[in-house]
This record gives sequence, structure tokens and C-alpha cells, in this order.
Amino acid sequence: EGATVFGAFAFFPAHLHATLGVPLATAGVLVMPFGLGGLVFAFGTRALLGRLGEAGLVLAGGGLMCAATLSVALAGSAWLAALASFAMGLGFYMLHNTLQTNATQMAPQRRGAAVSAFALCYFLGQSCGVSLAGWTASRFGTSATIPVAGLGIAAVALGFVLRKRSQQAAVAS
Repeated sequence: EGATVFGAFAFFPAHLHATLGVPLATAGVLVMPFGLGGLVFAFGTRALLGRLGEAGLVLAGGGLMCAATLSVALAGSAWLAALASFAMGLGFYMLHNTLQTNATQMAPQRRGAAVSAFALCYFLGQSCGVSLAGWTASRFGTSATIPVAGLGIAAVALGFVLRKRSQQAAVAS
């Protein structure tokens, strides 16, 4: 998750600068709605979870982020990029908070160790993902790098849901 999400998101401003010609400071402002997406999630968590359920929250979050990365990669306007950044933030918190909640349930008798392992993997993934995306962007450009990371985000979300359903089926049988 950390690798795919932040591998893409770290390059949004550079991509917008290169493709739309906006100054880097403006490009930075265009990605600020990511945080607003997080606030909307914080205030709407109960309603979203009640309406979508855990699997729906993960799939919708992954789908929003995948669509956001594709939108930014193809963005013809700064306003579309700002809207995509908002969707990226909302989607991120939908996916990330669900994964983090599940991390607390991995090993109830060793909850601290489980959350620590989750955090370690998340931040190592984030570091490696940004490094890999930087290498990829320098060779193939951000127009190719960003949507590939978006497809990776969708794969993470789908993989989580399929794994969770498999575990639930195994417990039920």
C-alpha cells in the first residue's frame, strides 16, 4: 500500500509542472486537497462504513485512488488535478484505515507487535515505492509511472478483499 500510493502521489506535483506548465508552488497547492479528502473521510466514516461495509470501503478507496492516478496522468486542467487529489485523499483513508484496523486484529494476543509490523511494512514500502517511482519516472516519465502505481493500488485493494473473503470462507467451513 505505501509503495503504490506514495510512489504515485509523490510525483503528482512534478507531473503537473511538466505536463501543464504550472509553477511547482501551484502544483503543490493542487495536491493539497488530498488532506481535505482525509477530513471528509473522518467526518463521514460511520456513514461510509455503514453503507459500503469493510470490503466495499476497501474496493471503493482503491478504485478512487486508481481513478485519481489515471486522471492526474491524463489531466488537461489544473482543476481536474485538484479534484483527483481530493479523490486520492478520500480513497487513501478509506483503504488505509481499513487495513490498519485489520492489523490490530491480526494477532489479538500480540496486538502491539502486529501494529508495529504493519507500520514497518507500510513505511518501508513507502520509502521503496517512492525510490522505485523516481527511478521509473526518470526513465519512462511520470505519465507512465503514475497510472502504473494506480493499477498497483487497485491490486492491493482487490488482493485484500479476496484474501479476507477466503479467510472468512475457511472459518465458515
